[in-house]
This record gives sequence, structure tokens and C-alpha cells, in this order.
Amino acid sequence: MLAWILKRFQIGESTTFIALLLLPLGIWGIASGAISEFSAGGVALKFREAAKAEVKLLPLTDVVEDFQAVEKGGVSAIEGFTRNLAPGKPVALVLKLGRPGYYVPSAVVLYLRALSSFDPELTLVVTDAEGKFVASADGRAVINFLAGQNDFQAQERFREALDAPDASKVLELPGFTGEAIAANATNAEALKKIDELARRTLVALDRDGRPKGLAKRDAIITHLLVQLASGSGGTP
Repeated sequence: MLAWILKRFQIGESTTFIALLLLPLGIWGIASGAISEFSAGGVALKFREAAKAEVKLLPLTDVVEDFQAVEKGGVSAIEGFTRNLAPGKPVALVLKLGRPGYYVPSAVVLYLRALSSFDPELTLVVTDAEGKFVASADGRAVINFLAGQNDFQAQERFREALDAPDASKVLELPGFTGEAIAANATNAEALKKIDELARRTLVALDRDGRPKGLAKRDAIITHLLVQLASGSGGTP
């Protein structure tokens, strides 16, 4: 395939082009940890060190808010809250179980839509009463579920799940998972689990099981490629 491409586009001995073609192999090597070093056209990729470095985490923005205020104050209350958020930085909406009547599904949708303008990959995180992680979901998936064709039934299911003291009903909702990773996981471990679960983001937990950060697939891969390009496999 490489020979055909070089001939088809009349490219000579372009070492840069060859190295770029082999980058997918490099990413696979990072995720699997199977390749310790690969060299093509003078470009050396040291996979094992970068893959075993502690996972690149993005800070978790805890935005637990009084949704009753949103219901009374309307969109203006959300705009006032989001004024201090920085666009482009990861955001997570954190809800706690076991607070009957506290979370209004329609208000949750308003929050998710407003926050998604700051982070298109917004994550909804659910914790127990003590703040320990129990579940998470992609914010867009939650919006689609709550604002779909059967929105009334969906909102009732969502309300009942959050009112319950445990996560059993939450984990029955579409798009929710109880899977997470340890905050001290390696990049390879994080990418492997993200791939196995077919997700773009996983919540990273501290030793007590509380959300500490967000591990995003694209951010981890970008971080690893920067480390490889700079010749450093360690943490930044």
C-alpha cells in the first residue's frame, strides 16, 4: 500500500510522509503497550514510556447548583452562573442521588444545553449522598433522552432514578455507566478501557471513590503525540 501511494502521487523518498503514514501504528502501540520503540525515516517513537506514564487528566468542574432557582429564575439564572466558565475547558454537571423533588428534568436539560456551549463533550456525573461516584453519561445523550419523542416518560424515569438512594435505576437509563478509572491509571490503561466501553470520556476517581477529573480519549492521544514529538515519554 505504501509503495502504491508513493508511486501514485509521485512522491520520492519522503521520510516525513512515511512517518506520518505509520502514525496509526504508533497510536496502536501506545494503547496496547506492545511496541517499545519504532523508528521510521529518522523519527523515533518511544511508546512504552509514554503509555505507562500517569494518565493525562482534565480538571473536573463541579457545578452542583440549586435547580429550583433555575426553575424560578429561568434562563437568566443559568446565564449568570455560566458567566465565569472559560470556553473550551472541560465541564461536568454533578448531581447527587437521594434528594427527592430537588432535580427537575427540564431544568437539567436547560443546564446541559447551556454548559455544552462551553464543552461539547460535557459529562453528567452522578454521585451518592457522600459525593462518591456512582454513574456518568455523555451530556448530549442525556439531552436526547430527556427531550426525545417520549420525553414525559423519560423525564419521569430520570426523576425517579435521581430520587432513589442508590444507583440501580440510574444505571438502567440509556447512556449511563458505572465504569470509571483510577486517577493514577496509566495512559495505556485509560485508552484500553475507553476503547472497551466505546466511550470518549471516563471519570477519574481518587482513592476514596470521588470524582477527581475527566480522562478524555482525544486529549490523551494528543498529549501522547506531543510527548513523542518532543522526545519525552514522561508526564508534563
